[in-house]
Amino acid sequence: MSIKITCLVENSVALSSRYWGEHGMSVLIEEDSNVTLFDTGQSGDVLLHNMQELSIDPNRITNIVLSHGHYDHTGGLKSLIELIGPRPIYGHPDIFNQRFSERPDGSLKPVDMPFSKESLVNVTWHLESEVIQVTDAVYTTGEIPRLELLENEGDERLKVCTSPSCSALVKDPLKDDMSLVVKTSKGLVVLLGCCHAGVINTLNQIEMKFPNDEIYAMMGGTHLAKASEPRLMATEERVKKMPKIGFSHCTGLPVSARFLTRFPQQAFVFQVGSVLEF
Repeated sequence: MSIKITCLVENSVALSSRYWGEHGMSVLIEEDSNVTLFDTGQSGDVLLHNMQELSIDPNRITNIVLSHGHYDHTGGLKSLIELIGPRPIYGHPDIFNQRFSERPDGSLKPVDMPFSKESLVNVTWHLESEVIQVTDAVYTTGEIPRLELLENEGDERLKVCTSPSCSALVKDPLKDDMSLVVKTSKGLVVLLGCCHAGVINTLNQIEMKFPNDEIYAMMGGTHLAKASEPRLMATEERVKKMPKIGFSHCTGLPVSARFLTRFPQQAFVFQVGSVLEF
């Protein structure tokens, strides 16, 4: 069975291309009749424009998986559903939590899903904290245990409401952060949305859940843009034997350049229009 993976939304696009970029992430996985969309970017406009430029019919999408509940990964969902109709949607039970990012002046910017669950009518939701098999080849990682001390810092800016009335805010543990695992003929391909849980934690979880499979490739947002030097070094050590390592979105340009320089045969920028076949 052949697998085709295409980056549809990302912060950057190939030079001289007609694709649009935005702060966000969306990846398409095609396997025979099953077509899975992983995240939807920040806006439906960019997602649908890039699909048109790539000659991809959005009506072929059979499943949608959301890595977590932030707007830059879910914002295009409503426009897509309004165009193609309801599809099964997979994610973690916490994806609809009300969330904010605290600005330096103390004001709050909403960063949660920009619509309610009820506004997506006739959608079948599969919200589980455990591993979910989406298709023959595609699985969620389930909730990622935060065991690696270097990755257990969290982001102090990100806040979550503790009640429906949002009377109090606490640091967001982002328990809903999950990645996607694709079984291919070359081994496991790991797709990261934002990887708030940490690359090391995520890869450790995958190796525990899929003990009989080797990880061949990893690509997507790594949330390493503001990582400490010890964390970056530990991440390099963890991924250095992978044949393919693609960096996107919240990795940040300096960190992406670092990995491309240190691993020139393996590392690449996974941007809008990137296509890999397995």
